[in-house]
Amino acid sequence: MNKRILIADDEPTVVALARQKLEEHGFFVETARNGKEAWDIIKSVKIDLLILDVIMPVMDGVDVYKEMKKEPKTANIPIIIITDNRIFRESFQTLGVEHFLPKPMDGEKLLHKVDYVFTCADLERKNKQALILTPNLEGGAEIAKILQDKGVIVGKTSDPIEFLSNSLILAPKVVFIDILTMGEVPATDVIAAMKAFGRLKDTRILVFTQFSPDNMDSMEGIEQLRQAKNDCMEAGAHQYIGRFTPATFWDMVKDALY
Repeated sequence: MNKRILIADDEPTVVALARQKLEEHGFFVETARNGKEAWDIIKSVKIDLLILDVIMPVMDGVDVYKEMKKEPKTANIPIIIITDNRIFRESFQTLGVEHFLPKPMDGEKLLHKVDYVFTCADLERKNKQALILTPNLEGGAEIAKILQDKGVIVGKTSDPIEFLSNSLILAPKVVFIDILTMGEVPATDVIAAMKAFGRLKDTRILVFTQFSPDNMDSMEGIEQLRQAKNDCMEAGAHQYIGRFTPATFWDMVKDALY
């Protein structure tokens, strides 16, 4: 059954871009030009996800969020806040919002975020679950496909903070972390942070890389790869996933999921 998404934003270009991208990928899309229209739709139609602007006429995004939290049937609808304002983002994080998109909106990032939000929502309802952190989302595609073919629900992200946040919320059975550095937060810091939380004590941390020594064109590159792997293992990772086939990969990870 296709998901129904409500986009609430008073900027027509934002709504048009988001609607086109989402409908192209099979979602049903409702739109609202202000917070009151959004709230009226939420009360009358089953919404699976709300993409919400902050500053809107008649009723702003904060008021919409507060009204939703008052009603049991709308309190758990996933929300993505559209903002490039740090203060707005931090304010919504204080209220409990976890998912954000900056302006101007990027269509591909929107799709990745929507997919990730729905995946995380599914993970909360299922037993077999895994999260993947990689700077290149395509890089984790092979791992994701193998797991999904075995009935595992998989969430992927390139944002270490989002990854940690959702790991704490979902407490997945297993996570896969690319050993390559991700911006200002290296993989070793992500692993160390996970090991610090008692809630994640049963989560298996598996590390991997998209490269192998055969792909390296210098001894220096090979040594950097080996050092990154060793650093991740010392930080607390449970296992390194080297080169694999679907069969050998599943043999390596299935015990962590059952």
